[in-house]
Amino acid sequence: MICLKYTNMAIAGLREALCDPKKATKPETVTTAMALCMNDVCNGNMKIWRTHLRGVLRILMALLEHQRVSLKVMNDPFIQCLVKWFKTMDILAALSGVHGECIHNPGNGPLNSLSDHTTWHVDEISGYSLELIPILAEVSNLASQIRLRVAGETGNDYAPSLEMMIQAEELESKLLQLLDRPVCDETLSRGGSIALELQSTHLSFVHSALLHLHRRVQLHPKDHIKVRTDIKNILGALSLIEPHSPMNILILWPIFSGGCETEESEERNTILARMGNMQKLGMGNFTRAREVLRKYWVSGSQLPWDIYLARLGLELVLF
Repeated sequence: MICLKYTNMAIAGLREALCDPKKATKPETVTTAMALCMNDVCNGNMKIWRTHLRGVLRILMALLEHQRVSLKVMNDPFIQCLVKWFKTMDILAALSGVHGECIHNPGNGPLNSLSDHTTWHVDEISGYSLELIPILAEVSNLASQIRLRVAGETGNDYAPSLEMMIQAEELESKLLQLLDRPVCDETLSRGGSIALELQSTHLSFVHSALLHLHRRVQLHPKDHIKVRTDIKNILGALSLIEPHSPMNILILWPIFSGGCETEESEERNTILARMGNMQKLGMGNFTRAREVLRKYWVSGSQLPWDIYLARLGLELVLF
């Protein structure tokens, strides 16, 4: 009840701000809208949250236009943070659901006009190099095209076109080139485990992207050597993140993806234990992901998990 009280207060405050031209273009207004959008995910309101995400984009674009017109500095760290936050929500929504497309084009959309000189470093907000986002979008789009075809098939004789396979090989090469992306010097200067854990988070996302490509675009079976290698690499990266580290908040997509594609009991137990730690954070999307993962295992389905969920009418957002 207390959470609902403050949520309602935030919604009322956002409505008031959007009715005031001066407040509507403030970074704080965008921040509130994004927080409420994430609250939709935690509460399981998937259809509502997609609508709200589009609203967040409009508010964010209004803020950026106001900044441009008023000649304010466009690479303000706070605004950069908001842009990265939105991009992270957008790409993971595309990868998680049946739609497969980002609301904002991560390759050449207007949000990419902001200067960001650290895209090749591992980003502390998303947990991976921002160079990964447009590649993830391409992988997701290809997977979505194939999903539409496979979803209507009753047999297992569908094969991607030669053109798609060439695209997949090109994307695989791009992903492999991102494995060595470092953390920035500022992160290194803090000491402790943050640099290692951030690097490991990045690696888990790159290997998960490869897994997504191998299973959903190239349609390799679960026991294919590339798929098995991807899973081992994901788990290897995640093993370097402390079980109760705050970094666990970022890794729901990698750990869920790896969990769905393994049939090894030891790997499944490791994944369940890690997801149990994540579940203790109290976010509803973690709880639902663990429940869906168990259901997928019990089904014994050999379908990629996104196609399996689509056939059941289920939907997750894995962040």
